[in-house]
Amino acid sequence: MLMLAVTVMVAAIVSTYAGGFSGGAEKSPQSSIRATPNLLEDRIYFEHNGGDPFMLRSVKLVLRGNDTSTSLSLNDAGGTTKLVAAFKEVGTTGNSDTTIQAGDTFFIQAASGDNQTWMKFGSLLVTNNTRITWLLVDKETSKSISTGSFYL
Repeated sequence: MLMLAVTVMVAAIVSTYAGGFSGGAEKSPQSSIRATPNLLEDRIYFEHNGGDPFMLRSVKLVLRGNDTSTSLSLNDAGGTTKLVAAFKEVGTTGNSDTTIQAGDTFFIQAASGDNQTWMKFGSLLVTNNTRITWLLVDKETSKSISTGSFYL
């Protein structure tokens, strides 16, 4: 009986000690973001209304609508696939080290559009009267920073 008690105590001590090496779960930024589409400029603007700051190079944006989704990041900006022409903070040259914090606005530029009724982002065609759901994701942790939806 005594050996059983000692074995249980040793196992508890070892598991407690070893558990400290696993580290805590990585924390992703949490922010309040508002999305506003602008058909005349073929852009979607994202305004950071509060919460943790994040860097544009460390996030990706997932857009969903009409049973289609597309994922965009700063790496897609101006690339050969022309998924998006700009993914940058308003008022900057689009430096990849740009930090977005409360009060800042960044945007994505459609790969194509007619400046009136539709915009295209990757494989996603965004048209009038379409509900678009968006998700801003931290690339390092794959966790959501902010989410929302809008109607075009």
